[in-house]
Amino acid sequence: MEDSTPADRQHTGTDHSAAPDLVWARRQRLLALVGTLVAILGLITAVGGLVGLAADAADARPYAITAVIGAAALALCCAVIAVCWFGQLRRWQAGDQSLDHGRARLTLIAHVASYPAVLVTMYGALAASALAYWDSLSGTLLGITFILVIFAQILGGTQLLRRSGPPGTIPTYLRKLNAKVQSLR
Repeated sequence: MEDSTPADRQHTGTDHSAAPDLVWARRQRLLALVGTLVAILGLITAVGGLVGLAADAADARPYAITAVIGAAALALCCAVIAVCWFGQLRRWQAGDQSLDHGRARLTLIAHVASYPAVLVTMYGALAASALAYWDSLSGTLLGITFILVIFAQILGGTQLLRRSGPPGTIPTYLRKLNAKVQSLR
């Protein structure tokens, strides 16, 4: 027995009876690709900030390394999501209207992993930037990394593979949780 209405299934992306909207899917694929590119830029700026650290900013090095590792993890998460969108869209364009559950599960894992990756990167970049002196080249590059990874996660990390519905953002999850709690009353 199913506990949701057709409108709920359409909103949450679990309505398997309708053909996927290819225009919408191309837009989600584009967002995932742009997020991946922004994450790669964030990784490049983090590496630049690490490489350019001055000798007197040695205490910033562990934080900069943390930022590089976090940015690499975020770029990997976004890339996995983008590659899965490319594959799924190709499948839908070929006429197969089903959702590849293996890809969907992989993007869900990458999506969930993108949250700690962005938080670790933000913490490392902010701490290293402060310790490397805000106005130094390394401090500036690590500050730019901080901003880039936020946008990368928003654009690419939230685009888990789905047939329709909103991206995987915390407000979306809170609305779903609230709806579930309300339905249990």
